[in-house]
Amino acid sequence: MRGVLALCGYLTCVAAAFGQAAEALAPPLPEGASGVAAKYPGDVGIEGDPAVVFAEGFENGAGGFDNAWGGVGYAERPECVYGGKKALELTMVPPKPGRETSLGVQKHFRKGGFDTLFVRYYAKFEKSMDMLHHNHNNCCIAARAPGVPDAKPGIPADGKNEFTIALETWRSGDRQVEPPGELNIYCYHPEQRSQWGDHFFPSGLILPQPKPHSPKNLFGKCFVPRPNVVPVRDRWACYELMVQANTPGKLDGRIAFWVDGQLAADFPNLRLRDVEELKVNRIGFGMSTLNSKDTHSNTMWFDDVIAATAYIGPKSTAPAPRTAPDTAAAPAASLKPAEPTPEQQSLAAKRYEELKTALIDEIGKGRRESVYVEVLGKQSNVQVLRADAERLEVNLQGNRFPLEWKTLPPAQFFNVAVKYGADKVALYEYCIGMGLAREAERALLQR
Repeated sequence: MRGVLALCGYLTCVAAAFGQAAEALAPPLPEGASGVAAKYPGDVGIEGDPAVVFAEGFENGAGGFDNAWGGVGYAERPECVYGGKKALELTMVPPKPGRETSLGVQKHFRKGGFDTLFVRYYAKFEKSMDMLHHNHNNCCIAARAPGVPDAKPGIPADGKNEFTIALETWRSGDRQVEPPGELNIYCYHPEQRSQWGDHFFPSGLILPQPKPHSPKNLFGKCFVPRPNVVPVRDRWACYELMVQANTPGKLDGRIAFWVDGQLAADFPNLRLRDVEELKVNRIGFGMSTLNSKDTHSNTMWFDDVIAATAYIGPKSTAPAPRTAPDTAAAPAASLKPAEPTPEQQSLAAKRYEELKTALIDEIGKGRRESVYVEVLGKQSNVQVLRADAERLEVNLQGNRFPLEWKTLPPAQFFNVAVKYGADKVALYEYCIGMGLAREAERALLQR
């Protein structure tokens, strides 16, 4: 069903491309174990990756966060911890009439901020979790202009003061949806339909319902509706939230979220800001309610939080590299991979030209794949636009960059070749001749 929806969305975009008001095609988003976490089994060492800007596993409390309120706690019971020995525990008690109950943690990024940020985390809803609307249980990514407070309920975003994006659940008062409710994006943005913010659902539903002055096609003609998702209680799941701020004056903002590495919702065509200096500068995890109908406490657990400027993906379960048991006595040469022979290097050069020719041909057919390469000194997820004998041209956040083939590192050439389904035997021989032993193994595993 999802493939049919995606195909329908694609055909709609193609049709729009021939109209006078065609919108820009949003590049595809990565999924599965193709992100930063794939390089760090068990997340060991992931905090040192150039794309990672924050990491917290709560082993020593929430020391990485700079603000905690409402009486947050930390669980040590094995069933309440995903990784390590501790997790963040949030228990929201029923509020007193007319008063808000809230608790959580927050991290402020004091320098600059980010145009695009991904936050991956693990969360678990307790087995009796049952919240109705007017509640929040979320991961939040937000931008605040200087002097604008963290919390400003009921004051709409105006393009210059803030934008707020939270991934949470919604369950209406009619209780037709199973608890804890359907995942959705709670959003303060300049086009919001209510002073209290909007709720975006994967299906395309927006709450509150549109008013006469509301934008009629908020997500654009290329929006792909997806089934709404109800998390399973008493089960850990991997969630990832992405916010891409728009270029001021353009509708190229984007919000997406993943569940267990699968893209669950993608909202393109958004206006989140009108000034370049308004950037993502804080993230948080929290729960709050003003709902006097809540009659019992609700608990959630969060663990293994990573924030990065590139897609992260679920924790890698691949085994960590093993160290030889007696490395001190082993000759140094035995710890190094074997150098390629001259014959293997010569064959690699031949295979490189064959692979490059095949890539140029595939790219020339209009295949716009998303790949990881280095742009402006940073590993980035980009969309391939075109290629010729001299260079690739890629799209990064709406900007075009040329990448000469001759300067593309072998491992990154491998990434492009894999994405375009290169001949695995030729790719294996190229990798062996270039000394890429790990990539050579991966080449043979390609479908």
